[in-house]
Amino acid sequence: MGLSRRSNTLAEYLRRALYTSFSYVGRNLPRGLEKYLSASRAAPLLRRVRRAAHIYPIDIPRIAIQPDLDLLVLELPPRYIPMMPNGIGYVHNILKKCGPVSQTVDLNIVVYHRFHSQRILGGTPVLLPSGYAISDDPWDIIHTDEWERSGVVDYFLGMLGEVIRDIINKRPRAVGISVQGNNRKLANKLIRLLRKEAAETVIVVGGYDCKYHDIGPYLIPDFDYMAIGDTELTLEALVTALARGERPKDLPGFLSRFDSPNRVWTPTPELAELDRIEFPRYEWTDPSLYRTYYGQYVIPITSTRGCSWSQCRFCGECFTFRKRSPKDVADEIEFWIRKQGFPPVFHFNDSDLNGDHRYLHDVCSAIIERKLGANIVAQLRISKHNTKEYFEHLRTAGFRSLRFGVDAWSKNVLRLQKKSNNMQHVFQNLRDCHHAGIRTAVNIVLGVPGETEADIDETIQNLIFCRDYIDLVENINTIILAGGSEYYNNPDEYKIRFRGEKEEIYRNHPYVIPTDLWYSEDPYIDQDVRLRRLDRICEELHKRGINIGRFAERAVRNLMGGNGEGSEDRLFY
Repeated sequence: MGLSRRSNTLAEYLRRALYTSFSYVGRNLPRGLEKYLSASRAAPLLRRVRRAAHIYPIDIPRIAIQPDLDLLVLELPPRYIPMMPNGIGYVHNILKKCGPVSQTVDLNIVVYHRFHSQRILGGTPVLLPSGYAISDDPWDIIHTDEWERSGVVDYFLGMLGEVIRDIINKRPRAVGISVQGNNRKLANKLIRLLRKEAAETVIVVGGYDCKYHDIGPYLIPDFDYMAIGDTELTLEALVTALARGERPKDLPGFLSRFDSPNRVWTPTPELAELDRIEFPRYEWTDPSLYRTYYGQYVIPITSTRGCSWSQCRFCGECFTFRKRSPKDVADEIEFWIRKQGFPPVFHFNDSDLNGDHRYLHDVCSAIIERKLGANIVAQLRISKHNTKEYFEHLRTAGFRSLRFGVDAWSKNVLRLQKKSNNMQHVFQNLRDCHHAGIRTAVNIVLGVPGETEADIDETIQNLIFCRDYIDLVENINTIILAGGSEYYNNPDEYKIRFRGEKEEIYRNHPYVIPTDLWYSEDPYIDQDVRLRRLDRICEELHKRGINIGRFAERAVRNLMGGNGEGSEDRLFY
């Protein structure tokens, strides 16, 4: 690296560090200190610091759709944080080795920066024609319900108007759309537009909303092809056939409106050796765009897929556990550190990162050997293998913040939820993680069938016992009867009852059963009972000074029917 480039890299590093520092000061103050400053003479300074913490103006690219495409792949807003789109990053790697002509476009990051530059440089909130003011950051995890508002969705579709017209004019043979809970409404509206204006274009959907073949069509009803789960071994055959003008049917791992009437669903074969697919380098976009409006870079890493336990009864994500080699993961982290010129925040997206505890230890060893100076955040499962030495090894590798899916906080509820640990493991994991110098966050799930008031008493006692080792209660929620979960699939075994005909309720709600349509017996628990228990726990957490994060506060307010912004605590970014 030449002297001039080194100087530029250092200057960029310092500039970004300054933005991040402004952001931290303005947005991550402890709740008590923030309230004190907001009511003191320092309030005007605090407001100025918050306004100053932004990166604009920046060059925001204009998106041009290439002509004569066989497949156009789109990432739609919103994607949380914002991060590089890991899913379509892997899809792009499949497509670039195929014969058909394709283009991958991340519309989310473009819309993100257009919105925030308009909001910040304009100095005023973004108002809809109705007079409704869009929240300052609809991408923030506490504002995801903004994307359920038709007016907000129409506003962002309007922001994409030029690109949509270009798609309609260029007429790609197929358009692929990644769909998940937050962009679902916008995606369905875009599909309706394309059906009307470019009816001959084939619509291919995939993503998180398409993980189950019996749920995906309920969430995204209008499609030509839906990819269920992994596509590394099947996507090329579909895209190649579409490029030839064919309409294949009955493909493993895909649903299609061209399928045979009595087709029996067959899943896609799973890729066991994840190293066979290279990690995304996002050469089709500008990586420097992937920062928040206040300058924070977060790069996603996926080292494993699935869950090695897959037995938690409330969970709808029970897929085969597979992993990349430690060397391949370290290669990806080193690639981005060298490309950026400084270590960004690496966010491991894994559902079960320590599902193989030896594997994660080896990943850390590979990072340490290269002296990468990484900054890593992730989620871990509570485990007896998470020893004091284990956490110290993670800390040396660069792990700075860990969220633990504790979920159950009493001996009985651990058994009811069928967790893989006991309460002693919880105490030991949180203590040793904290002592290793890693910030800790935890989750709480309430109201599972069989839970008692004594369990709530024990939950409160155990949270208080661990309070010195908990930096943040990241999420607290009542049980969701989600499609694909053990509770959903076998309700009678857990004395789950329904208000109405079960078959009709399941037919109308394959994704999530609304809370007012079900309850459990022995003891009787409905949503009113769950909310009373939630209120008890939250009251004790506040009384004892245990920090509840913004997402958890928002979840509580939504459940209680309230509103508001909550505290500004962030553990992971």
